[in-house]
Amino acid sequence: MKQDTTIIPKKRIQSIDALRGFALFGILMFHCLEHFDIMIIPQLDSPFWQSIDNGVFAVISFLFAGKAYAIFSLLFGLSFFMQMDSQADKGVDFRLRFLWRLVLLLGLGYLNGLVYMGEFFVVYALLGVVLIPLYKVPTKWLIVLSILLFLQIPDVISFISLLGGDTPNEPSSAVVYMDQLYAECAVVFKDGSLKDVLEFNLWKGLVAKLLWVFNYARYPQLIGLFIIGLLIGRHGIHKSESAMVKYSSKVLPYSIIFFAVFYTILLMLPHWGIEGFALQVGTTLFKLYSNLFQMMIYISGFILLYYKTGLRSKMDKLAPVGRMSVTNYMTQSFVGVPLFYGFGANLAVHLTFLQCFLLGLFIFTIQMIFSNWWMKRYYYGPIEWVWRVATWFKPIPFRRK
Repeated sequence: MKQDTTIIPKKRIQSIDALRGFALFGILMFHCLEHFDIMIIPQLDSPFWQSIDNGVFAVISFLFAGKAYAIFSLLFGLSFFMQMDSQADKGVDFRLRFLWRLVLLLGLGYLNGLVYMGEFFVVYALLGVVLIPLYKVPTKWLIVLSILLFLQIPDVISFISLLGGDTPNEPSSAVVYMDQLYAECAVVFKDGSLKDVLEFNLWKGLVAKLLWVFNYARYPQLIGLFIIGLLIGRHGIHKSESAMVKYSSKVLPYSIIFFAVFYTILLMLPHWGIEGFALQVGTTLFKLYSNLFQMMIYISGFILLYYKTGLRSKMDKLAPVGRMSVTNYMTQSFVGVPLFYGFGANLAVHLTFLQCFLLGLFIFTIQMIFSNWWMKRYYYGPIEWVWRVATWFKPIPFRRK
């Protein structure tokens, strides 16, 4: 008898998918306000509307910059564990298959990056490799490693050295080169043709993005978040409503306290006489600390709202967005770039921050409506399905019966 090798879709965890959808909302809103890497500050004739416009940018940056991607990163680590665990139950070692899956993600990210330099799938694919050897590392060592990563030791050393006068209070050559690339890309994206944008992102855009991850020491926090997601999966917290509520209730108050401490330090740095490149490094360091705990506030608060209030049915509307997160993330690039760049509608020049905010809301509303429609008819988003087929080389159901 011929064995059926069709891979059957498994039941999803709605709250996790909804949280991922919320992260995608935050990513899109901030990308719209920064015009997908063309940072132009609108100048308005009315002081009142100028203050409103600046306030919109400040609020969206405070709410989502560095936090939405952090949520996405933690869920990336959780998804890794869930895939490994699911295959382990079948007696399958998924590590090499996951490595191949990362290679495919790298390809998707590079294609996405040709259009939008700021996409992050390439970074996830490269850093995600470390999860494979960490999968069987004992929990206590993973906890120690994640704490060390969250301490942002490279930035701490740099900050202390700059304060002590051991190194010149000026950017390193890597930072200078990164800034040059970002200055160049601003001109290309604003005034160049589609061909110019593609040629820049073919290599220089990729280098600029990777330098940004290195120079701003994002890689320790990203890997740390991957590990936390892995640990959540290892302890089965995601499988139990009561466990998610229990841990969220414990995490929330501590997250609020630590966020308040680090955000206060962040605000006080200029008032303590810190200036120059030392201020830039210190701002990056304490912003990473405060962003980490703000992200934890979001996750724990989201879970409590989902399970302990009557908002579940409304929050479930975000779940289909999260289920097809790869498709929606890439769609944001392919829609946003032609809208904001010079070769397209050039809205980066014409729209205020308030208008960019409203445009972002409109785009996400369309994505949410479409995702809910799509997931009622199909098991996966279109790119998710292609990714799975390329991962397994086996028949995978697509359309729901």
